[in-house]
Amino acid sequence: MMLVRSRALPSSLVSRFKTSISILASFFTFCSIAPIAHAQEASSDFKVTGFVSLVGGKVISGDTNGAPIASENCPCYTADWGNAGVYRDNFSLKPESRAGIQLNYKPTADLSLVGQVVVRGTDSTPNIQWAYGGYKFNKNFELQVGRKRIPLYYYSDFQDIGLSYPWVSTPPELYGWEVTNYNGASLRYNNSFGDMNVSASLFGGSETAKDPLYLTLYYPTKAEVSWKSIVGGDIEINQGPLTVRGVYMSANARTKVFNFGVDDTAKLTAFGLAMNLDLDNWFVLSEMTQLERKFNDAGYSYKAPAFTLGAGVHLGDWTPFLNYAQYKESTSDTNKYTPQSYKRLSLTLKYDIDASSAVKAQVDRHTDITQNFGGNATVFRLSYDRVF
Repeated sequence: MMLVRSRALPSSLVSRFKTSISILASFFTFCSIAPIAHAQEASSDFKVTGFVSLVGGKVISGDTNGAPIASENCPCYTADWGNAGVYRDNFSLKPESRAGIQLNYKPTADLSLVGQVVVRGTDSTPNIQWAYGGYKFNKNFELQVGRKRIPLYYYSDFQDIGLSYPWVSTPPELYGWEVTNYNGASLRYNNSFGDMNVSASLFGGSETAKDPLYLTLYYPTKAEVSWKSIVGGDIEINQGPLTVRGVYMSANARTKVFNFGVDDTAKLTAFGLAMNLDLDNWFVLSEMTQLERKFNDAGYSYKAPAFTLGAGVHLGDWTPFLNYAQYKESTSDTNKYTPQSYKRLSLTLKYDIDASSAVKAQVDRHTDITQNFGGNATVFRLSYDRVF
């Protein structure tokens, strides 16, 4: 997705084993406190909800033609760019396992307070994903102020909740940049016109990320990324089996990598379009985005269009799902920036244990088209997803 690679010593097998044990311990602890959290809900004004995704996988075949990822040799596969979730040829629970708790409190009918904390296999430190207050002016308009996730993608608001989609995880060709949250405000609108439902928002704010996990895929040192003057809007329309969503956003981005002399500023713009169709048992999911960065001081720019398209069918408790996704960069100056491009075909089989939990198995065939970051890889993953 950008920048330069470097090399360091690989992690030991002992460290990987300890990490897997730590993730398992956190997972079972999380499951054990879920019923207690529900029992402690004092009233309908205060609610505790949460989610857990235990995800494990490995690269079952691949090559080393591409450049190394995260300071280690490949074969490898990046399943989660934003959180540096990389699979290699040893089975691991670290790249994508996660758990979160959300608190919702309504002191009045018009006022609401929301907070969400998430821990991950790649970062065991609890991180605040949501921390905002909302005030409803009427049944159609609500102002939300605080920390939220940037609504750049269809699944942005709930991409950590594995139960909400048919893949093991959202397609990394689209989902995953160095900044995913913002501190600011959004004005939200909801209304119905006959059998058509419309929701929209205008949002703005900023974010500064210290040592973002994304950049650890490229640099073994401290870094800082800031997105200032974030401004955007989105609209979603649902009518019958069809859901359509569009989004546009711009920001002033700056990336500083200490000890490497990197201090880049860029004008960032992005747009996206999602179209989903639900025809009883059959369903189709599609989404495309394009992010562009213009480095005016450096005299070049690059574009990163990406899309995903998949179809599945509900067969009782079973859901097979076939998906294709692609990411393809282009640049105005290949001497200053080397584009990356890759594509992936995946097959997922999901089994619904009950309304609150499911297991999935997925095989991915990832092709590194430009052969400059990771190489080709075939990956097998399993997940257990639960909400409470």
